[in-house]
Amino acid sequence: MALIDEVKNKIGIFYSDPKKDAEIAQSISAAQLYFKGAGWDVTTPDALGIEGIALFCKMAQNTDPMLLQNHPILISFITQGRAKPNEV
Repeated sequence: MALIDEVKNKIGIFYSDPKKDAEIAQSISAAQLYFKGAGWDVTTPDALGIEGIALFCKMAQNTDPMLLQNHPILISFITQGRAKPNEV
């Protein structure tokens, strides 16, 4: 299954629409850059990486700027991901 399809399922989107797919693909790219900047390369994510990307994408769907923060679970995923090499 393609990464975008896995992420869509995890964030509750079960349909295909070109505009929505492009939005999600952009969020996936942003998540990968976010994690890479934190020292965790998820260009080919394992199960933990997919969960982290999905959580980032779900948070990005919110439009309230006060809720855009470094989520404690994202920090935990980064810590765990940096502790071991990415095994895919």
